[in-house]
Amino acid sequence: MDTTNSHVVHLGFAEQHIDSIEFGEHQVSLLVHRHVAEHMSDAARQRFARIGVLDVPHTLDFDAYDQALDQMIRLIDEFAAELGPPTAVVAMYEHVTLPAARLRDHFGVPGVDTETAVLCRDKVRMKEVVRSNGIRVPAFWAVDAATPYAGLEKIADAVPGRLVLKPQRQAGSFGIMVFRDGAEFLAHARAHGIPDDHEVEEFVEGDVCHVDGVVRDGEIRFISASRYIGDCLGFQNGQRHLSAVTFDDASTLARITDFTALVLKSLRLHTSTFHLELFLTPDDELVFLEVGNRFGGAYISDSLRAVYGVDLVRESVLACMGLPSEVGTVTGILDHEGVGASGWLYCALPESEPRVVRRIRGLDTCPDSVVLSDIPDIGQTVNDDITVFPTAGKFAFSGASTAEVERDIRRLAAAYTLETASRRIPHV
Repeated sequence: MDTTNSHVVHLGFAEQHIDSIEFGEHQVSLLVHRHVAEHMSDAARQRFARIGVLDVPHTLDFDAYDQALDQMIRLIDEFAAELGPPTAVVAMYEHVTLPAARLRDHFGVPGVDTETAVLCRDKVRMKEVVRSNGIRVPAFWAVDAATPYAGLEKIADAVPGRLVLKPQRQAGSFGIMVFRDGAEFLAHARAHGIPDDHEVEEFVEGDVCHVDGVVRDGEIRFISASRYIGDCLGFQNGQRHLSAVTFDDASTLARITDFTALVLKSLRLHTSTFHLELFLTPDDELVFLEVGNRFGGAYISDSLRAVYGVDLVRESVLACMGLPSEVGTVTGILDHEGVGASGWLYCALPESEPRVVRRIRGLDTCPDSVVLSDIPDIGQTVNDDITVFPTAGKFAFSGASTAEVERDIRRLAAAYTLETASRRIPHV
């Protein structure tokens, strides 16, 4: 058994993040499902000491990995015979945060434990805990297929306006349904029933915001707060762009920072990256929505790295391994000279099947505030794999103010489009 270097287990993999992984003095093993393993480049594959292939379906079910825990334990035990017992379990993505915590508890590895990971995944449990600490949350009820119709009627009567039905453990607005009122909700329940592991929430009016950052030993070392211009729900259900702009108002950012600190303390999330969502109501009240113990998806982390020099992907790895943060001093988005605000744009791809890019329109309107972009090439096939957010192009912005950045995001979102054609698949 080679115990020269510590054995670090990574759960889940995206090749664009390989440079954030701490190989160095460590022997790094990887657990992924077969589709990911088969599509890894040879260069990436060679950097891992061992790769374990999981019998996990290639779907967008965020609980699939958690259902393969026994497979993971067997593979880690096998790897440990060669590499030594695991000293850290790294989980950067939503679908692996909970099984990674279970593995830490099983192998006695430090890091976010199962109790906290559950609170950062289960939308009912997290709101129960957050509410008990004096934070406002939407009215909510856990529901499932066994919930009596009379119980659903009580929920409908308790909420005068719109209602939201959502899965308790999914992300990215998958599976969410919004009903105009209780009558529409009850009609849906009569016609289709209620799935297991769901919840009903009141619909909160206001801006949806996301907060991203780094917390170490209970101290928030970096924080960014943004208001969605186009949010996840609109992206998934209306194929509208997904985008956001940071706040340039110091008092608003201070309130959100205090709010976030209380949420993290309530959930005992003391060393991690985080992605929190909240509502800012017309009455200027902050209302909790949900939180994850991982970096923000879409183009959030790319934008923050490009504008502020903080790499949340890398910070996720370091936190899971118990290594020092690379954020040298406590900092926020208003501490960076020359940057009044930043933002990001994630353009929707309306088609559901693979398409070949024939032409890109709107790049002639690209503003000077764009500091980073990721757009397809002519002739490239897009939408050729299952992904959380299929996109036609991504852009990061840096500007003098929230108003200026939002203006630029809206203009580019209105102008940018792909012209595509169906990909012809040869007959076999």
